[in-house]
Amino acid sequence: MKKMVYYRFRLTGVPPDQAIKQIDIDPNQTIQSVKKNVQQEYKLNPILAIQFIFKGKVLPDTMAFSKAGIHPKKDVITVMATQAGG
Repeated sequence: MKKMVYYRFRLTGVPPDQAIKQIDIDPNQTIQSVKKNVQQEYKLNPILAIQFIFKGKVLPDTMAFSKAGIHPKKDVITVMATQAGG
């Protein structure tokens, strides 16, 4: 049984009422896997590249989410979506 935890995410560049979402995450997943969940929750276009920013640092895709030191009740993870390619 996976232990799911609610984390708060804030998407940049959208109105405040749409920016913050609480998303159920399995902290044992990699950042890359969690990004897929977040992309679905925000209904983001799959061509957008997303980055998680926490305490001013971009979280690497290969890191386990639980290793980022994010406190589910207090912390907010910033989600930045950018168009790939440019």
